[in-house]
Amino acid sequence: MAQALCLLHANCQGDALRPLLENSPAFASRFRICQYVNYTRQSIAAQDIEHCDLFLYQRLAPKWGDLSTEQMLPRLPQHCQAIEIPNLFFKGYWPHWSRDEHINFADSLLETLLEKVSPHEALTLYLRGSAALLGDAAALNRQAEESLCREEAKEAGAPIQCAPLLRERWREEQMFITVNHPGRELVCHMAESLLRLLGLGGLPPSVRGGFVHPLEDFWLPVHPVVGHSLGLPFVSAEKRWPVYHLQLTHREYIMCYMACRANNVPDFLTFLKNLSPDALHAATAAIGG
Repeated sequence: MAQALCLLHANCQGDALRPLLENSPAFASRFRICQYVNYTRQSIAAQDIEHCDLFLYQRLAPKWGDLSTEQMLPRLPQHCQAIEIPNLFFKGYWPHWSRDEHINFADSLLETLLEKVSPHEALTLYLRGSAALLGDAAALNRQAEESLCREEAKEAGAPIQCAPLLRERWREEQMFITVNHPGRELVCHMAESLLRLLGLGGLPPSVRGGFVHPLEDFWLPVHPVVGHSLGLPFVSAEKRWPVYHLQLTHREYIMCYMACRANNVPDFLTFLKNLSPDALHAATAAIGG
């Protein structure tokens, strides 16, 4: 029996969901996945749309034009089953994360300090993390709650919901790798929910146990003071976070950030990917480490 065509239209979270589906025998025997990346505005081939039997998609607003959900769904063949999958995002662990043209994974607090004081003083103040600067426990908890509520609002009425699991567990275990890279528990929950929606049982334990998360090569370090204020047992000043081929403390990571900003290097992730132990030592020494 020929496999039916499944189009997976998603951001980088699709890279994590796909192997869980393809390694689940009940799904793999019925469908072959053709993946399209939504945030790069990759065009979907008309032939694929015409022959699509299952369309897995993250909702896109009208500003995305012909890739928007309101324009894509009417183009699908009548027999095609369309299922919305979550587009997960959580700032609770990183309340000062922001988008900035100057650098990837910008930290709004650190950027504000750099506008006001010397780099060395900015680093000292940031790492010290006083409540007046970083936010007290009440403020940090409020920001995390706001992020949780946004996820719950996004998923209201959706066929797959991850926000309840996130709300239940986010303090006791790290549920996100970066602000938009959900960890294995959330991705497995998404796959489990989807398979059950399709009437294919759940996620086989062997698939869950053997899952190698493709996005776990870079974990965005959490500020130790944020971790303490929120009562996160998986955060400490001494913890070493996987950052590509290195294991960096939060302090070392921030020193690398400062080295990039000092040299006007916006592509922080490429800098980190190419970082050698000697270069790390030089970067921390240059910043005052």
